Amino acid sequence: MLMSFFRRSARKQAAVSPWDLSSPLLSWSTRDHWSLREAVEGTLILGATGSGKTSGSGAAIAHALLSRARAGGLVLTAKSDERALWERYCRECGRIDDLLVFGPNEKLRFNFLDFELNRPGAGAGLTENIVNLFSNVLEIAERNSGTDGGRGDDGFWRRTNRQLLRNLCDLLAMATGRVSVPDLVRLCLSAPTATTQFKDPVWRERSFCFHCLKEAEERQKSPRQDHDFGVVADFFMLEWPNLSEKTRSVVMATFTSMADVLNRGVLRELFCTDTNITPKAIEDGKIILIDLPVREYAEVGQFAQVLWKYCFQRSIERRDVSANPRPVILWMDEAQNFSTSYDTQFQTTCRAARVATVYLSQNLSNFYVALGGTEKAKHEVASLCANMNTKVIHACSDPITLEWVATLSGRTRQLFINGNNSYSTDAYLDSWLGFRAPSQATAGFSEAYESDIQPTAVTRLRSGSAAHGWHVDALVFQNGRVFRDTGRTWMKVTFRQKH
Repeated sequence: MLMSFFRRSARKQAAVSPWDLSSPLLSWSTRDHWSLREAVEGTLILGATGSGKTSGSGAAIAHALLSRARAGGLVLTAKSDERALWERYCRECGRIDDLLVFGPNEKLRFNFLDFELNRPGAGAGLTENIVNLFSNVLEIAERNSGTDGGRGDDGFWRRTNRQLLRNLCDLLAMATGRVSVPDLVRLCLSAPTATTQFKDPVWRERSFCFHCLKEAEERQKSPRQDHDFGVVADFFMLEWPNLSEKTRSVVMATFTSMADVLNRGVLRELFCTDTNITPKAIEDGKIILIDLPVREYAEVGQFAQVLWKYCFQRSIERRDVSANPRPVILWMDEAQNFSTSYDTQFQTTCRAARVATVYLSQNLSNFYVALGGTEKAKHEVASLCANMNTKVIHACSDPITLEWVATLSGRTRQLFINGNNSYSTDAYLDSWLGFRAPSQATAGFSEAYESDIQPTAVTRLRSGSAAHGWHVDALVFQNGRVFRDTGRTWMKVTFRQKH
């Protein structure tokens, strides 16, 4: 009897835990609720500009995650008013003290290379992790420059650039014990371009690369480090100088042009100096907002936010949720600005890390264009969308998105009624004299399988404002769920727009 009481008491305590996956966060209807489990399975919100996606479903979901789930989060910004918006959200949810703003006029700094090299964990300091980080930033740079990702030799340039990065990072870490963007650039620019330079005392004296090779050789190393140093030395003393001048200059320019934006101005101050904030703070319930909106800072804002996003993604994937079960948010309005090919992979695993990803954009076409517009990009977008288990669709007129919504809703058996009324052509005289011509009427019906949601239904959804009584309509889909109110896998939901 006593043990039974304790078991019931334990179950009751677990049920009221705000971090229990079954905890409801908001209600689509009186009988249909959205739980924490569904939140960490990903949310995609689509709707045309002015459709109410931010002030409607976006605001409702943000409030639910901040107030009920008490989640930490990373918020990326595309528009200049998003900081004020999230300050209001946090104030309304009693979380304003948890909001940390990372930006040019703030005191927070994040040296991402130091974080990756010196973080705790078995994989800390691995060169390949730093190379992957730079590669994500490079993907944004190539996208903005209009580089054709379909070249036949594209794989060669990517591999060669990664090889250079890998050897630069390894040599710096072995020689100095730290890695920074300015030192990576300095090392690259001072690398030998001919094997004969090693015999030149003037070059040896001036070359930062030579000094690093000498320092790394003299330092005490483990057997693994000793082997790696041999690979690095061979690269800089033999392979790099013997590359053709054209190949070497292209690879070097690719790296230096990418690193250049991080080696000057606001990004150097924010990412290449000290560290007083890291993604680990999000696990403790802090909400880090990156106040470098793309509309104002353009590529600089994109670089900064993609850096933060990738570091957060890798960091949160490593955490032990049994020790710290607090859910966290990855929030991206105008998400196409920050999307990279790694997002698809992250979305397949983030549920286990209790990450509630929320992507907002106007339509699917934005993502296709952002990822290059190739067939590969379309498959990546399809995979990403498939792994976002909650989909909220506001008023939209993009044909690709409308077709996708129709497919998403599925086909149902529908009844079509038709009728026809015809007059005989032989009754011309009767008609001329004013007599009613004889007619023939036919009627019938047919059945067919048609999309449950027709495109016109999406274009007619209310978009808020005074014209619609401050009401915002949306269609909500959830994988593997039949809504009680509709008996279908989707339902129409109305949000009250605050004004």
